[in-house]
Amino acid sequence: MMLVASALASSLLLSPGPQEVESPVAVDEVVVSARQLDEQVSSFVRDISVPDFNLNVARWHRDMCVSVVNMQNDVAQYIIDRVAEVALEVDVKPGDPGCSANVTVIATANANETTGEIVNRYRNTLLPDVSGARRSRQALERFAESDLPVRWWHISILIDPDTGQAASRMQNGHITGEYAVGHESDGLKSIVDFPSVEVRSTNLRSGLRSDLASAIIILDMEKVAGISVPQIADYIAMIALTRVNMDADYSDYNSVLSLMTDKDILGLTEWDMAFLRSIYSADLTHKLKSHQMAELRYLMAERQIRRPLKRQEQVDAKEVP
Repeated sequence: MMLVASALASSLLLSPGPQEVESPVAVDEVVVSARQLDEQVSSFVRDISVPDFNLNVARWHRDMCVSVVNMQNDVAQYIIDRVAEVALEVDVKPGDPGCSANVTVIATANANETTGEIVNRYRNTLLPDVSGARRSRQALERFAESDLPVRWWHISILIDPDTGQAASRMQNGHITGEYAVGHESDGLKSIVDFPSVEVRSTNLRSGLRSDLASAIIILDMEKVAGISVPQIADYIAMIALTRVNMDADYSDYNSVLSLMTDKDILGLTEWDMAFLRSIYSADLTHKLKSHQMAELRYLMAERQIRRPLKRQEQVDAKEVP
């Protein structure tokens, strides 16, 4: 499914037992203990994830095709190329030249007006009436009315991982339904009449996965003034590749997501890439979102992240009690 065509121009955290002694890792005079890593990984995964019980962790399982609207050609191409480069690092295939966009980046001087027009025209598309994919109307209104320099909206669909068929969830162990989307005349392609699919679920596995289908990213050009193109390209890559909580406070994180409050962040950090690599290596067919989150925490902790998550902790981290 393409949402927006280019026309829209137990955790097994590494907590040691009481009898164990933590082994700090020293890197460039910074020491991160196992306990600190556990706590910081849990904090990052919790804050970055969209706090919607209906939405499982989602990632791309198809080519990701990026379109950048209202920017100079060389700048737009740089962003597209950089997002593709990061995508390849987590084994997401970028779309071929001329592909139909499923990630649309729109630069505008009137972000609220632009976003409001998109929301009003494509409301049914942005809020698909499908269990496991539909977000709240309140979340959509926050997207429309946000005063953030960058805002975004993702659409995901439920997929049978064995067949690749899309479907909506029902209570009787099967999935079926219809997906209400816009019309071809609006520049949108529709998926209608999902097939019925037998779900081979267990107590732990749902038999379905959540795939990202499209994303809209709105840049308020007045508010991102002073941020370099490489910085904004990395920021876009982070929020294009996974569904990130738009409302979280990232201001004290060693993450590209703190870029809007700290322009010294040069781009994607060790924490950002650890999160993305964990998303794209995790088993996301867990029935409970909490189990998916636990696996992400475990996979991130396994990556032996070396630097503290929060910048103000770097001085304190040099000394391990």
